Amino acid sequence: MEFKNYIKKFKKNAIGPLNFQIKKGKITAILGASGSGKSVAIKTMIGAITNFSGDVNICGYSKKKRNSHLANKNVSFYTQMDFSLYEMNVVTYLQNMCIVLGVDKKVVNEKIDFWLDFFDLKKDAKKKIKNFSWGMQNRLSLIICAIKDADILVLDEPGANLDSSWRNKMRNLLVDYKNNNKTILITSHNIDEINDLIDDYIILEDGKQVFNGSKEQLNMYSKYKIYFYGSFNYNGFKEFLIKKNISVFKYDEKENSVVFGTKSTKEINWIFLFLLKEETPVLNLVRLPINMESIYKAIDGGKKTKEKQNLEDLNNNEEPSENKLTEKKKMKKKKSKNNINQETQENNSFEIQENNSFETKLKKKKEKKLKS
Repeated sequence: MEFKNYIKKFKKNAIGPLNFQIKKGKITAILGASGSGKSVAIKTMIGAITNFSGDVNICGYSKKKRNSHLANKNVSFYTQMDFSLYEMNVVTYLQNMCIVLGVDKKVVNEKIDFWLDFFDLKKDAKKKIKNFSWGMQNRLSLIICAIKDADILVLDEPGANLDSSWRNKMRNLLVDYKNNNKTILITSHNIDEINDLIDDYIILEDGKQVFNGSKEQLNMYSKYKIYFYGSFNYNGFKEFLIKKNISVFKYDEKENSVVFGTKSTKEINWIFLFLLKEETPVLNLVRLPINMESIYKAIDGGKKTKEKQNLEDLNNNEEPSENKLTEKKKMKKKKSKNNINQETQENNSFEIQENNSFETKLKKKKEKKLKS
């Protein structure tokens, strides 16, 4: 999937320009607050929005061309659906949906049986869908997405109306899909539960793309809050954390707690080994949720780091890092141009020599003829 200079205009605002790629076999999260443009991007992917500028390419098909629907055979889409008006039972409904989705007739019943069992709806096979609870309806929506067995899955808030056990089962399903080289685009408010599975992030804010890159490029911390039984040597603990490149965010003297950020779980082991050595008893360790606020902070932190590097370069009487890169490109281009000019001159020189040689031969031939 690829968005190229995508812009969708509305009466009062616009979404875009969006420029990003969804890599094959990866899990990509598209995140943003309400009204940021996530739904518009997803609706364009599935063909619900067709009037836009720029281009959207899916599996080699442009969404601006008449044959764009041919890409749909490779895409499954999940969104919350309301089945309150459906009189039919779940088996009849799924049989009809399999015809619409183009599932091979030979395996329809087998697939329905498998996914009803997986989502624990087999016992409700004869029940009318309109009588399903919101959680059951959500599981049915997930079956519609999974039953097609497409290479690309677009999931819009798949954990909504699911309790923790079902969200965990959904997570395991994503792991299985990833291991089978499926491409997944996901939006979620509970990003904390699947953060470790995500490869790339696309962050939108007020219709603008503010980040597009890998989890490593986002440089986002996993934050923890550690509580101690009583007073402890905070300065010594802070010094240790800084030595290990572990960020310290907040110290609360009243509740004897410290908030710190890590980039890997092995750093937690270092902390516990240090505290055992110092004989400092721990009351509790709580992992703080990853939310949009922490993601925006990570983006701002990345910008500040780049600005700081450029400032350090200027203080050292050097060109800023970004300017260095631009200058390097210019030098490379100039070198390439010089090589082309040199090659042209050599070719011209060769042609001149060749012509001179031909003229000399012709002159000698005429002189010889006159003598004879």
